[in-house]
Amino acid sequence: MYAETDFLLALIKDEDWLGDAAEAVYNNHQDELWTSRFTLIELLMVAYREGRDTERVITNAASLLDVRGDVDTVVAAATYVEDHGFTPFDALHLVESDGDTIVSSDETCESFAPRLDLKTVRDE
Repeated sequence: MYAETDFLLALIKDEDWLGDAAEAVYNNHQDELWTSRFTLIELLMVAYREGRDTERVITNAASLLDVRGDVDTVVAAATYVEDHGFTPFDALHLVESDGDTIVSSDETCESFAPRLDLKTVRDE
């Protein structure tokens, strides 16, 4: 069974109106549950918006069930959010760039990866 974001939020949050139902489903179907990295990305956004520890939220969620797809990218991005104040998508872009030059006018990643600043590019 594919677990969507609201299910994981109900399990993770201390108080959630769906918490009891989510716990019942988890207890009865734990071995059948899985999700995708897109759910983790959505959780990253929610945790960031709510001021939660994004790294803890993502690692806890990933430990609850099988996650199909690249979990390490989302966990690494959550670490950049926590440790360096990145926004979730800036962190995801940085991790996905894998050290390659990032073409952007945004200076956020400049200390972490080479950047081609769009503001300085003239007609090529």
